[in-house]
Amino acid sequence: MDENKFQDIPPMNAMVSFDAVIKSGTIAGAAQMLNLTSSAVSQRIKQLESWFRAPLFHRNGGKLELTDIGRQLAASSTTAFDQLLATTHQIRSAAASSEITVSAISSFAYLRLMEALPDFYAASPDLSLTLDANNSKVDFRAQSLDLAIRYTYQPYDEGLVFEKIADEEIFPCVSPELLERVQSDDLKTLLDHSAMIIDSSPQLVNVQPGWQQWLSKFEDFDVEGCKSLRFNEYQYAQKTAIEGYGVLFARSVLAESAIASGELIRIGEHSMPSASSYYLVSRKDVPLKPPAREFAKWFREWFEMKEA
Repeated sequence: MDENKFQDIPPMNAMVSFDAVIKSGTIAGAAQMLNLTSSAVSQRIKQLESWFRAPLFHRNGGKLELTDIGRQLAASSTTAFDQLLATTHQIRSAAASSEITVSAISSFAYLRLMEALPDFYAASPDLSLTLDANNSKVDFRAQSLDLAIRYTYQPYDEGLVFEKIADEEIFPCVSPELLERVQSDDLKTLLDHSAMIIDSSPQLVNVQPGWQQWLSKFEDFDVEGCKSLRFNEYQYAQKTAIEGYGVLFARSVLAESAIASGELIRIGEHSMPSASSYYLVSRKDVPLKPPAREFAKWFREWFEMKEA
């Protein structure tokens, strides 16, 4: 390999400025293209002329005309930069086409999607996933999203498609440690010796059935004066229950893994349906790009398998 060959290549910043002057026709136009000052572009052209030891432009007032040497250089440099630009666009487009951005409510992202990521990358090793944990209303344009996962009782929004993934049941759960400590699975006794853990996630306020609805339907006692622990994110409420601090009004989809592993135990056999369901959301007016379709297909199949 010739170690000195790069010494025969003119300064690249100066060559870029030269190509920009050719394409725009003026120093000022090149400066605008490159986000530089006109004096910076002029300096780079002078640097290039010094390197070649020959003028590249005839300067006639505000006009620039290529010299014979300038035309000779332009013939090859313009082609080279055009080819480089085309190749760059190809590479970047290919890279972008393998990227997916999915927004999911934070509790679902943490308690369900995180456990699924190894399966996803095993199934689609060439895809790159950006997971945006976000509880706000979906805004595909502002957030540059491909797909979103939302928990809502209002599955409609102009311009969006809502595909139901799962309904959800609500029921009380506690940790094995709390059951052992209290030596009872009676709900009132458990609450008397611990705390009522309340999920106050903003998207659930006044939507899903809560403790009052549960007690009025299945129990015959009042919780007034009962100690409570309140969280604005479900995952924190569930973690607190697993640590044995109280009774959680658990959500079946989010608590599935904790119940299967024995970290949480259901109290009784009753349950209540949630008013909200989980939806895979996409834009109606923009077809999903192939990697997003691949993710959506994988997600449906993985979720159906887990819920079976």
